[in-house]
Amino acid sequence: MEEIVRMVDIRKEFPGVIANDNVCFGLRRGEIHALLGENGAGKTTLVSILAGLYEADGGEIYVWGRRVKIACPMDAIKLGIFMVPQTPKIVESMTVAENLSIGLKSAGLIFPVRKIKRIARRICEKYNIHIDLDVPAYRLSVSEQKRLEILRAIIRNAKILIFDEITNLLAPYERREIYEFMRKYVEDGNSIIFVTHKISEAMAISDRITVMRKGKVVGTVDSSNVTSEKLTAMMFGAPLTKHDDSVGKFEGDMALEVMDLWVKGDHGRYMVRGVSFVVRYGESVGIVGVAGNGQRELVEAIMGLRKPERGRIYIMVDGTKYDLTKRPASYRLMMGVGYIPDDRIRHGIIPDMSVAENLILGRHSTSSLARLSILRWNKIKKIAEAIVKKYGIVTPNIQRQARFLSGGNIQKLILARELEKEPRIIVAVNPTQGLDAKTVDYMREVFAHLKSEGKAILLISEDIDEVLMLADRISVISDGMVSKFMDRREATVEAIGSMMARVRKID
Repeated sequence: MEEIVRMVDIRKEFPGVIANDNVCFGLRRGEIHALLGENGAGKTTLVSILAGLYEADGGEIYVWGRRVKIACPMDAIKLGIFMVPQTPKIVESMTVAENLSIGLKSAGLIFPVRKIKRIARRICEKYNIHIDLDVPAYRLSVSEQKRLEILRAIIRNAKILIFDEITNLLAPYERREIYEFMRKYVEDGNSIIFVTHKISEAMAISDRITVMRKGKVVGTVDSSNVTSEKLTAMMFGAPLTKHDDSVGKFEGDMALEVMDLWVKGDHGRYMVRGVSFVVRYGESVGIVGVAGNGQRELVEAIMGLRKPERGRIYIMVDGTKYDLTKRPASYRLMMGVGYIPDDRIRHGIIPDMSVAENLILGRHSTSSLARLSILRWNKIKKIAEAIVKKYGIVTPNIQRQARFLSGGNIQKLILARELEKEPRIIVAVNPTQGLDAKTVDYMREVFAHLKSEGKAILLISEDIDEVLMLADRISVISDGMVSKFMDRREATVEAIGSMMARVRKID
């Protein structure tokens, strides 16, 4: 098969880190080529160079048989290369069609949106893409946002698509729709680079797999004749630990109780409708659902970030029941409720602050770390270095800005900061989103340890695999209501996926 992209000896350095160390990579016409590796392996850096988001420090790029210089995304688009990012970039106040027309000169000056809608409908029909072109973007689910980005690429005549972790937070049936599109797209002679940390989906959809580890290419293999064990060894250098999958103890005391909770969303509609459940000490409870069915509003109400219209929220501490419903977020933290948000960058860290500064957030004003409002940096340094070592956070030093950490290490930082406060209850939202198998393995160990210590965990998720791995009891949230809870030993991907497939996003 004809090779349409060749990247030779690509090198890219960031302060203290070699992200790509003389990487070579090739893409053939009409193939799906998976780029597989753990968080921080250098996958996204490599494809970002091809997409014009970064400029390589060294090496050569050949596209369509000739050497090219890709200095910006527009250079890549002119070559037919388009990257669909992990987090879609959309203007929420505009409709889908208006988003598609942004920056598109071919749409013309007269009725550009009308012209774009005609083109988009033809593409949607050809590739079986389901999306309402007239709906405001703020109402799109995660899956629909990704379809918008795919449409944006095809309208711009993309021949080479780069999918960066595109299946994150998608239900099984939504993943299948993405896979079906990918197969149809390459049947037309186009090509896809599929960036993922999931071995199973790399094997399921790709023709070839290139594995990266610590900024280098370990090797390229045909998907049809490689095993998951082989790929695991290539990714991590060793097999992963096997775990005890026993469920937590349900007979513990009540830790958190939600009673008949009703919560409105940003647009005045009820997004949580009469939700009730109990989380006990020593167990983890998972609530899973398609994005936009009330998860965010439920979490915000529990954490004191959004006022409920009706219902109560209680916490039990040392045999005494406390009403949290009208208490501020600070009271929850004082009572021992830890919080792992879903958006690590926007809500979990302050990107421009150092690793050390992020690790002490929430404790920075305590007498042990500050005196007369002046931070005690010598003590902070010792504490931060000890935490980094304890939780295995990979960083050149604690002065490094948190924005430069990989996704897995940012999640470890957030987790470490919350656990060092010794919470009784942990509310975790999509905690393994976008993490590689090794970091997910680490999270599983941490959650199991927390339960063994008698902590309570509430897991709010959009990922079936995540709740089946981390939760003891599982419910599906749809239209702001939760289903009857299932014991994890009785729950299956098919059963949960079927329940999620029947839901709709709340209008």
